Amino acid sequence: MKAKNKHCPRCGYKVPSEIAVCPNCQLNYQKFSMATNNEAKHAYQLGESERVILRVGCPSDVSRIKLLLITIFLGFLGGHYYYVGRNKMGAFFTVFATIGIINGLITYILKATPSGDLYQVFYILVLIWGVVLILWIIDIAKVSFNKFKIPVSLEK
Repeated sequence: MKAKNKHCPRCGYKVPSEIAVCPNCQLNYQKFSMATNNEAKHAYQLGESERVILRVGCPSDVSRIKLLLITIFLGFLGGHYYYVGRNKMGAFFTVFATIGIINGLITYILKATPSGDLYQVFYILVLIWGVVLILWIIDIAKVSFNKFKIPVSLEK
């Protein structure tokens, strides 16, 4: 029978599943399974992002139900990214969702789409907002199927 292989979450190196330490980057898989999201948030605050790894699945200190609810109700604003400490991606969602909402309100107030050069800007903003909404729906699916990447880190 063929031995199963796994990929190291840090470096992507393909190793047999029975190996406990990655031969390429020396990541201890047992210690990695105990890594926490709170420690990753702390590492980001200290500027030590090199010791943070994005992990598929929820670590012990992240509630999957809470993450799913935040993703459904606040995901278009990036709430789920803020919850797990991925603030840059959360800011991306917040900025473009806010631009999309303001753009929609202005269009609603004016009761028409702009024409001429303003139409070009309007079209680009609607397109960007559409991309954010599609990413939000994809994130709902990822969280639902436990495929959303959550930063984790080991204590120093």
